[in-house]
Amino acid sequence: MAGNSLVLPIVLWGRKAPTHCISAVLLTDDGTTIVTGCHDGQICLWDLSIELEVNPRALLFGHTASITCLSKACASSDKQYIVSASESGEMCLWDVNDGRCIEFTKLACTHTGIQFYQFSVGNQREGRLLCHGHYPEILVVDATSLEVLYSLVSKISPDWISSMSIIRSHRTQEDTVVALSATGILKVWIVTSEISGMQDTEPIFEEESKPIYCQNCQSISFCAFTQRSLLVVCSRYWRVFDAGDYSLLCSGPSENGQTWTGGDFVSADKVIIWTENGQSYIYKLPAR
Repeated sequence: MAGNSLVLPIVLWGRKAPTHCISAVLLTDDGTTIVTGCHDGQICLWDLSIELEVNPRALLFGHTASITCLSKACASSDKQYIVSASESGEMCLWDVNDGRCIEFTKLACTHTGIQFYQFSVGNQREGRLLCHGHYPEILVVDATSLEVLYSLVSKISPDWISSMSIIRSHRTQEDTVVALSATGILKVWIVTSEISGMQDTEPIFEEESKPIYCQNCQSISFCAFTQRSLLVVCSRYWRVFDAGDYSLLCSGPSENGQTWTGGDFVSADKVIIWTENGQSYIYKLPAR
């Protein structure tokens, strides 16, 4: 209420309302908000209660094409920032608390995956967005300004990146970015705090490039329990590799011809793999 006038939020669209056919989903760290992106280009915020009831809160307009991926963009508990990307190369930085679009940029490439990466420079903590998609490199983007700072480039067999994971080192100042190309080649980059704090540097080339013959990769997960294994989930099989020399440790096929869409470690000796229709399977890894 402002004086004698009542201010109401109003959303207008054309002849047809958005279908909100969902193309990307994200759950915030506090578990209270679900963010969905749709093929129409809109983003919806949903409140998730303790009883798992889902209620729509806001519809965000900022993209002109289908949403390809969503990611958190801040590690602070006080701020709820997310970033979205569309098929036309648009990127938006949103405040989940009030639905404001904080930053907008448009690149000449399409992102299909974004991961938030935070590191320390002295007493300050800075955030980066590691983006991959329909281009043969990984772009490192400032999480505040959405400016491209530098890129992780392949010398050997450059190709689109299907999936990637960040391995954090608690002993050294070096972190490892592990990615799998569309042709099944595992790529490894070393990222240090000195490099991450710089801007407009030369491209960083991979430390290792190894064919592991994994096609249609859906996700890569690092075992946080042992820090010794990598889980690679492809559409028809999953495989566990040694995180040191990337040798194959074990593998398993899809169940009843279903399509795997992702997976993760639930303990040191168990992995969970899920399908496109919402079913999940837990596997116990070999003892040795």
